[in-house]
Amino acid sequence: MIRRRTLKDKMLVYESFMPGKTYVIETGYVRVVSTEASGRYVTRSLFGSGAILGDLPFGLTTFQNAESAVANGTATVLELDRVSIERASQADANLRQGLLETYGHQLHFLDRRLQWQLTSPLQRRVAMTLVDLMCFEGQPCNHGVGYIVDVRMTHEELAELVVASRPNVSAIMKTLRDQDILSYTRGYVCVRDLDALSRIVTLDAIPARDLPNLSPR
Repeated sequence: MIRRRTLKDKMLVYESFMPGKTYVIETGYVRVVSTEASGRYVTRSLFGSGAILGDLPFGLTTFQNAESAVANGTATVLELDRVSIERASQADANLRQGLLETYGHQLHFLDRRLQWQLTSPLQRRVAMTLVDLMCFEGQPCNHGVGYIVDVRMTHEELAELVVASRPNVSAIMKTLRDQDILSYTRGYVCVRDLDALSRIVTLDAIPARDLPNLSPR
């Protein structure tokens, strides 16, 4: 049985890890967070369309019991039974291949962030996070040449993702804006030069056409 929910900003997808429950992001973004004693959410990771959360099929678990998931802006999330997904994928080669590809992308993102979290310069960590978000749901940008990352993300939330202070992250964002690599307001981030942004992440540019896309659209 599939349960589809459309959630407003900061509404709970799940409060804690639920064995047997798997969640697929159909549209929008979801933050995986931990909760401080004060009740404040601290962002641990951010996923977009096509990502799989919760109790992952076939025992591949990367989410902790104490973590919650909340909508980041408006999001549509599918809630499924893990066992049902496993049975369906055993009978459907395309579904099985899709699951493997999604796992591969998600693990790649998580592994890269873990490796670079403490060793890479802050500018590279910020650029890497934005490039990863493009892989989920980059769309042609109405604000000018480039792409829009249509996600509500404050500088504070971005700072939590890259493990840095908000003032330092804001300074990096301003530098990238001054270089016409991106523009932003409180409500969106617009990547204007994806190849330039990717050159910050790696020594070689990643052409926009070669970026993986997790979005089902």
